[in-house]
Amino acid sequence: MKKLVVVIACLLLSGMTANAQLGSLIQKAAQKTSEKLTDKAAEAAAKALEEKLDKQKPKDASAKAEPQANTDETLTYASLMKQAQELPTVQQLTSFKSAELNEQALKLLTSPVTSFNSKVMSLSMQVLSLSMQGLDSAQVVEGAYNLAQLSTGMTKEELEHLASLPEDQQEAYIAAHYRPGTAEAAMVSQASDISKYLEPLQPLIDKWGEVGEKADAFLAQANEKCKGVYKKYASELAKASDKERVSILLKYYAEIVEYQRTAVQQAMRVRLDEQLPIAEDIEKKMVTIRAEHPDIVSAFMNYPQLTATQYFADVAKLIEVPEFND
Repeated sequence: MKKLVVVIACLLLSGMTANAQLGSLIQKAAQKTSEKLTDKAAEAAAKALEEKLDKQKPKDASAKAEPQANTDETLTYASLMKQAQELPTVQQLTSFKSAELNEQALKLLTSPVTSFNSKVMSLSMQVLSLSMQGLDSAQVVEGAYNLAQLSTGMTKEELEHLASLPEDQQEAYIAAHYRPGTAEAAMVSQASDISKYLEPLQPLIDKWGEVGEKADAFLAQANEKCKGVYKKYASELAKASDKERVSILLKYYAEIVEYQRTAVQQAMRVRLDEQLPIAEDIEKKMVTIRAEHPDIVSAFMNYPQLTATQYFADVAKLIEVPEFND
């Protein structure tokens, strides 16, 4: 939860050009609390989101007045999810993986899978953008400071001072002022408060979780099948040279890609047709909770967004080549 909150805050603030320094300090804080969030990943995600938000801004008064057919006002989580339903074929996936592992740049560039992956990334960013609609900018800034304080144990004054420091001094400052014990306790306390707010919705949330587990089960079953196939190639892979390794991995991937593609299709169908309607029911009731407890953290408890985010994360399984230690 702590990692998720900091990452979301980082992405959220990156789209606010008036608060560039605050976005930078959140990125620094995220480095300290999330092992998986690298500088390049944070910058790439932030840049993509900023570009997306900039495109949505009207260029002039006439543009603002002119109705547009495909704006975020007409988008829903369901409509975004449906745009990724048509998956690449097994042959396209196999060809893509061959080009990727053999570092064939031209083939990668022209691959339908590359286009599909770009589309999925764009849709994922639109999901994030959609979740931010209607948020008050002042509330967002104050809430983001609150999240940074919770995640680092640092005071608002310390965070503001951090933002004013040159880039090469920020990391040392974080190391000196980061308070993991305080941050952990604050996050636990915040999570406890949120759980109280959500208690009336717990039956629906439990149902949402159960349906999510149903989707996860398809992916887990495919993973077990992949593990069985991997055993055939494990000893060869262990002693193969780099070039031989690529050839073996491609043989392995060719055997498992159908398992993965089928599982992803099944999981996506469950999330769209079964889990999202439950999430939308939860969201309708969340309106009252947010009105009574207008803190930024509750605004992030957006179950349609969580559903759509996981939906697009499932798609990444298509091009994975899972390896196993046992």
